[in-house]
Amino acid sequence: MTIKKRLFISNLLMTVVPFLISFVTMIAGISVLNMLTNGEYAVRGGGGLRAFNMSDDGLHIMLISVFILLFFCAVVIITNRLLTKYVFQKITQPLEILSDGVQNISEGNLDFRIKYTECDEFSPICDAFNDMAKQLKVSIEEVQKNEQNRKELFAGISHDLRSPLTSIKALVEGLIDGVVVTPESQQRYLANIKRKSEDINNTISQLFLYSKMDMGNYPTNPEKIDIGVELRDFVKASQDEYKSKGLLIKVVGLTSKVNIFVDPLQLRGVFVNLLDNSAKYKTNGTAIVKITCIATDDNVRITFEDNGPGVPVDALPKMFEVFYRADPSRRNPQQGSGLGLAITRKSIERMEGEITADNITKGGLRVTIKIPIMKEGQ
Repeated sequence: MTIKKRLFISNLLMTVVPFLISFVTMIAGISVLNMLTNGEYAVRGGGGLRAFNMSDDGLHIMLISVFILLFFCAVVIITNRLLTKYVFQKITQPLEILSDGVQNISEGNLDFRIKYTECDEFSPICDAFNDMAKQLKVSIEEVQKNEQNRKELFAGISHDLRSPLTSIKALVEGLIDGVVVTPESQQRYLANIKRKSEDINNTISQLFLYSKMDMGNYPTNPEKIDIGVELRDFVKASQDEYKSKGLLIKVVGLTSKVNIFVDPLQLRGVFVNLLDNSAKYKTNGTAIVKITCIATDDNVRITFEDNGPGVPVDALPKMFEVFYRADPSRRNPQQGSGLGLAITRKSIERMEGEITADNITKGGLRVTIKIPIMKEGQ
């Protein structure tokens, strides 16, 4: 029974019960009064019996009226107390349950849930409390995860900046101390310093880009593009460059006349990061990347498959995290900042798509990208 119904019944009974009791008492009082005014009764007093005749009806009516009024007030008070206890018992119990839940949550027991089986006004409140506790647990876990990522980010930055800075310091000290005397050696030292400086600049640039994307402040300019044409033009323009790095690009399937709504610069950045990743961690002198692009009902699916070392199964879900390098074959800080795949995931998410990675049975890594297809009329 809901509290509203309980209050309605309580108020009704608070009026009816005293009225009925008072009415019955009044009828009984009138009957007694009639008996007293119409008869004579022997009353013991002064050590004997004497006849007593009731003739003053007004006095007796006044006394009985006062009695009825007092009795009515007593009945109202008692009825009020009983009904109030009846109603508030159904209010204090769920309030105590909610208070116990708040206490458990405040003590860090985020798995605590309220079990409330009554069907009244407190039922949706208890359900809302359980939903709040669930969302709070998710939020705290997200905060803890972000805090851990922040620590890993600082550790990765420190590592990836310290290594080239240490090399630059050693090279400069060699030049100052006169260890390098020939012009050829000096040029080689200066070229190494320049390359290390470029590594630092690249790391800082990627970190700045990732931070902007993570905060949602990175500008994006999406437009309608034919994904087959875009991918074909990209491969044609970049295959010679990657061939010089020992990476051969093979296109084994491209869809046609399928449009997506994305920022073309960010999409090309995704392609570059994936190809760079395969080129950096190849184990053979020449590696191969196969690119396919297939349209489904709602998405276009782009896959990059290389014949490199692959990644341990337990590390696949973490591949796109900041500075995560799981496998020793993909853990050379001199070959990258560790931010490329994290930026790739951010870019795909901004395109309302998703990116996953898995190992190929015969060896190598497969990265799959899914991006929504533009519908007709969009």
